[in-house]
Amino acid sequence: MVRKRIPANDRKSLILDAARRVFAEFGYDGAKTQRIAAEAKVSEALVYRHYASKQVLYRAVLRQLVRQQDENYTSMRVPEPSTAGLIEAIRNYIEISITQTSGRMHEGSRMRLASLAGEGGYVTLIYRRAQRKMTTAIQAAFDAAEASGDFEGRRISVINYAMFNEHIGTMINMVRALNTGPALYDDGEDLLLDDATWFCCRGIGLKDDAIKRHLDQLAETPRSSS
Repeated sequence: MVRKRIPANDRKSLILDAARRVFAEFGYDGAKTQRIAAEAKVSEALVYRHYASKQVLYRAVLRQLVRQQDENYTSMRVPEPSTAGLIEAIRNYIEISITQTSGRMHEGSRMRLASLAGEGGYVTLIYRRAQRKMTTAIQAAFDAAEASGDFEGRRISVINYAMFNEHIGTMINMVRALNTGPALYDDGEDLLLDDATWFCCRGIGLKDDAIKRHLDQLAETPRSSS
C-alpha cells in the first residue's frame, strides 16, 4: 500500500501545531526539537527543513498566537460602553477561562506563564497589544457606568483592571485543566462562573444591585457553546 504524501504546507502546519503544544507544556528551554518532531510524527530533519532553528520555530508559534489574540477580541471585547457591556465582557471572559481547558486558548495561557517564568518578551508583547486594543473601549464602559451611578468607592486604573482580570482568568484556566483528582474549586462550573464574575465586578467597585440586575438579564440569554 502506497502512503499518501502530505503536501509541504500541510507538513509545515503539523509541525507548527505540534511545536505550540510542546512549547506550551515545556516552555522554550524545555522544548526539544526531537519531542516536537515526535509530536508531529515527522523526522527531526524535516522539522529543520521547514524551520532553520528552534528559535525560528518558536517565533512562528508566537506569530500564530498573536493572530489568535486578535481573533479572541471578537468574543472577549466590551460589546457596548455601559455597565451592562462591562459586566457581560467580564462574565464572557470568565466563562471562556472556565470551559476552554484544552486547545489553543489553554495553550496560550500556558505560553504566557512560561514566558513570565522565562524570557518575558512574548508575554510583554501580548499584554501591550491587549492594552492598545482594549483600553479605549474599557475606559468608555467605566465612564458610562460611573455616569449611571453604578460605581461606589474608589475607581481603579483601567489598565490595572484589565491586567488583574487577565490574571484571574488565566489562573482559573490553568487550575481547571489540572487532572489531579477532586476539583479544587467549589461545586461546579455554574457556581465558579457566578462567584468569579461577582469577585471581578465587586473588585472594580460596581454596586451589588447593578451587578445583580445585569447578571439576571444575562442569565436569560443562552450560555455560549465554547
